[in-house]
Amino acid sequence: MTGTEDLTTHLAALRDLLTRAKAMPMSASCVVNRAEAIALVDAATAAIPEQASTRPARAEAEAVLTQAKEEAAALVAREAIVQQAKVESERLMSDARNEADALRTETDAFVDSRMASFESVLHKTLSQVTLARTRLSQRSGLDDSQE
Repeated sequence: MTGTEDLTTHLAALRDLLTRAKAMPMSASCVVNRAEAIALVDAATAAIPEQASTRPARAEAEAVLTQAKEEAAALVAREAIVQQAKVESERLMSDARNEADALRTETDAFVDSRMASFESVLHKTLSQVTLARTRLSQRSGLDDSQE
């Protein structure tokens, strides 16, 4: 039997003892065997500490609950840190993309200017080659013999 069942059994026996007790005429009082009543009260009292042993379990449950609340708060704090890290990483990625775009634009402008300069030199060289061929052709009559 558990402590609760013992206590309940003893209290039921005490109730039964009082119910079976001889009534006093013209009174609400009754005659009860003192030794038997005291024995039942003592037995019920002895059963109480067993039932009261649930108090440490309750304290343990409260400790577990407190620990769970602390862990939940820690998880919430970690989640806030994770969210903050995500926001910061998105900002850094955006900054990196913007910087990459700016570098790409700057590089394209530099390459375009170098190519434009090279194109200018090529045009000048082509003009000089064309002029030199024309003079050579005029001096030697090379175009006349090819016709």
